[in-house]
Amino acid sequence: MDIFVSKEVLESFMAGLGFWGPFVFLLLQVLQAIIAPIPGNLLTMVGGALFGFWPGFLLAYIGNVVGSLIGFFIVRKAGRPVMIKLVSAERFDKWMETIGTEGAKSRTKILLIIMVLFPFLPSDLMCLAVGMTAISFRAFFVILITCRPWGQLGAALLGVRSYHWPQELLIPLFAAIVVVCILGVYFAPKLEQAVIKWTYRVTNRMDG
Repeated sequence: MDIFVSKEVLESFMAGLGFWGPFVFLLLQVLQAIIAPIPGNLLTMVGGALFGFWPGFLLAYIGNVVGSLIGFFIVRKAGRPVMIKLVSAERFDKWMETIGTEGAKSRTKILLIIMVLFPFLPSDLMCLAVGMTAISFRAFFVILITCRPWGQLGAALLGVRSYHWPQELLIPLFAAIVVVCILGVYFAPKLEQAVIKWTYRVTNRMDG
């Protein structure tokens, strides 16, 4: 699992695959949308560095969308037993209590849009969880393909540009990214709860 916590190790691993590199990268992007421990942003940065901006971004985007769709259908068919194997039962039940399996479609859609758009929020978990809600596949698909690419565009660009920026700019940039990531991970649970509460208030007003 060391390759999934170090950009350098992951990049070396992918570069060593030669011709099969893009195919393995695409497969990993599919899996990371279902298996949480694989960090998608890290993969996308490596894809941008190894394959170039557009190929890296497109492979990441296609793989992530395909993985999210597969996860959606798996959860819709298998339900809670699958979800509690991917996340804790306590966390999943808390999410479903907030989202609701029936009704409150506007709340589900707003939450899904926010979770997918912004980094450090559990977007992959949300994409899995909505498989157990009343949201239609069509609504899920439209939200996914329109909201998912923006964070991956930034990650792919960062992977490419990291090779060309002068060192005096790269070091402060890297330090800033580390700080943002640490703060993002630290405050992610609080941010998640704040987003859920805000969405709950907004949709209650809409439904009322």
